[in-house]
Amino acid sequence: MKRFLVIFVIALFTALQAEAGTINATTTITKLYTYEQAGFEGDLAIKIADVPVGCEAGFWVKSSTTTGYKNIVSFLLSAFHTGTQVHLSGNDSQRWTGSAQNFCRLDEMALVK
Repeated sequence: MKRFLVIFVIALFTALQAEAGTINATTTITKLYTYEQAGFEGDLAIKIADVPVGCEAGFWVKSSTTTGYKNIVSFLLSAFHTGTQVHLSGNDSQRWTGSAQNFCRLDEMALVK
């Protein structure tokens, strides 16, 4: 019985994690936007060529609360200017309030060769 309960709890946790909505995309960056408006200062919106379901507008990064913001911006600019593919992973439950479109908060980025 204990074994069943442990398996059930693990399955339930996994299902809840999946529901959180991690969205992945391997694509190229088509546009980068930054804002100076109050509440959105330095936020970065990322438009991509192949949009995933759930993040149809692309991804976004909050400048004021994102650890490693400068590194992320450096990666994004590098990929944008060279046309290098990127792998982006974000959370569809953290929408950007700076737009009515579906921008998902960027959690992870990798350059793809």
